Amino acid sequence: MRVIWAGVAATVLALLLAATAWAQNGLERFEKELKPQLEFKSLTYTNAAPLGSSGFALNDVVAVIPANAATGDKESTVKIQKVTVEALDFDRLKKDAKDSDAPRFAKLKLEGMTGDDEMFTMLQPYGVPNVPLNIALDYTLDPATKVLDLKNLEIDMRGQAKFALSLAVDGVSDMAGAKDDARLRTAGLTIDDTGLLAKLLPAWAKEEGVQPEELVQTALAGLAAFAAQQGPVTLKSLDAVASFITDWKAPQGPLVLGLKPAKGAGLSELDKVTVPDALTTEFGFTATYPGTKAGAAKAGAK
Repeated sequence: MRVIWAGVAATVLALLLAATAWAQNGLERFEKELKPQLEFKSLTYTNAAPLGSSGFALNDVVAVIPANAATGDKESTVKIQKVTVEALDFDRLKKDAKDSDAPRFAKLKLEGMTGDDEMFTMLQPYGVPNVPLNIALDYTLDPATKVLDLKNLEIDMRGQAKFALSLAVDGVSDMAGAKDDARLRTAGLTIDDTGLLAKLLPAWAKEEGVQPEELVQTALAGLAAFAAQQGPVTLKSLDAVASFITDWKAPQGPLVLGLKPAKGAGLSELDKVTVPDALTTEFGFTATYPGTKAGAAKAGAK
């Protein structure tokens, strides 16, 4: 009887310990498991709240990064108005996790991020102000099916431009070997320029000692040479790209690019792009732009 009761007690204790670990919310897990291993000099926030078992929210985050080669041997500070993590693979972010075991999922947003190191100020010499960044990431990685599903990676430079990328890739179970085995299933890229090119292009042209229009004409000439070998379907998409380039001073809306290869595509298939219409028949390329002008791609430099 004593043995039976001991077994029951051990079972109950195990269940209690498991329940306690399971009951930890996302904020507790972040502060106990991840925060101690972050290589910051300091990390503070005014308030925080859990979002379920694997998420959390932080407000007015200030991270001080120690001086290192990446920061020009200077201490730097990053500030984020709000961090929202809806889901995060804590298990694969632990200190003892294998380097090749990438986190299997993450869904998060960083709003109003600014910093004083080179990464945040590198565009200032080109006339682009150090505006706050909004970053969103939402992806899943299934090691069993070897599918990476990047639902959204969005970088929003407030008042300047917004870039949004999505893709699905087969043959990815971890970081090791992804380059050789990965095959693209679908991809999409949206470029919504609200003033970035109008600042960057003149600055780049000045460095080259030319006028901005010369850089634009060079790009259009190259596109025209490629378009000369393409059929109507491919040309329709290329017209969208050419029109967007032509409108660099004041784009009329976002340029939306898409890829959907017929059989998936790896790095070895890239040489097929030079084959007439392979861009659409092999890679499923599409492009749309509100200001598209028919014939813009073939028109080239004028």
